[in-house]
Amino acid sequence: MSAESFLASAVEVAVGMAGFAGIVAAIRHRDIASWAHEERILLRMLLIASAMAISFALLPAVLTEARLPEPTVWRVGSLSLMVWQAAIAVHRSRQFRAGGTASPIPRLLFAWITAILLLQALNIFLGVSWPYLLGVFGILVNAFSFFLILLLGRTDERNAAR
Repeated sequence: MSAESFLASAVEVAVGMAGFAGIVAAIRHRDIASWAHEERILLRMLLIASAMAISFALLPAVLTEARLPEPTVWRVGSLSLMVWQAAIAVHRSRQFRAGGTASPIPRLLFAWITAILLLQALNIFLGVSWPYLLGVFGILVNAFSFFLILLLGRTDERNAAR
């Protein structure tokens, strides 16, 4: 599979993920304004992750049209992805703290995000496609994780209910 076809598939998946947000809202049968602070942030995270997956999937095409050399396309993409991931992580952490709730994100997902960030940093020197593609895939994994947490609740909440 070429990088272009992978990124085109990522756009399709991201659009589907955004559609999952509507499914979550319909299943809950409640006005979004009545959702808990944590749930509203998770819904935003799902929508933003979907939008950013689309944006980052299209970025290499824009950079290629600007006639940048291929290694530069992947370097700029990885740098952009790394800056965005770090900034959004700090922003979301502040949002959860401001709402007085702990982050519902499993620790395994934090390890996954850290690995993606490290690969993007490495790719600033390598200038190859695969770390960037893994970064876009990582955003899709994150979005799907947010969907599952919204739909099923946190694992510790389910275990406490038993």
